[in-house]
Amino acid sequence: MRIAFRATEAVFEAEDEALVCGVAGGPDMYLTFQRAVEGSANDDGIYLEHRDQINGQYGCVSNCRISRAQLTVDLTRQLGALSGVKGFDVALAIDEASYKKLCAGLQRIFHDHTDALIVA
Repeated sequence: MRIAFRATEAVFEAEDEALVCGVAGGPDMYLTFQRAVEGSANDDGIYLEHRDQINGQYGCVSNCRISRAQLTVDLTRQLGALSGVKGFDVALAIDEASYKKLCAGLQRIFHDHTDALIVA
């Protein structure tokens, strides 16, 4: 099973110790990637979360593909409590500036996993 939704918002924030990048289709429907900043000694890898921390985990993303119309994420194993979910298909209904910010953010999140990120 795959979870599909339409995102109307995209964000990327680079803070002192963390990178946060994601999409949302309302307050209860979001997908967020998180990672320590590049070069951090506290880097546990890519963290993915859907809707709640109970549906979040490190090291679950096998690949991520982004195009102007869609963000697709495939999982390597179960993400938190999401039994049977193999990935996400997110239709992107965002403006061009948000799309560029999302792409730039994902490239930083996947900085040492470039084979897992496909930007079309």
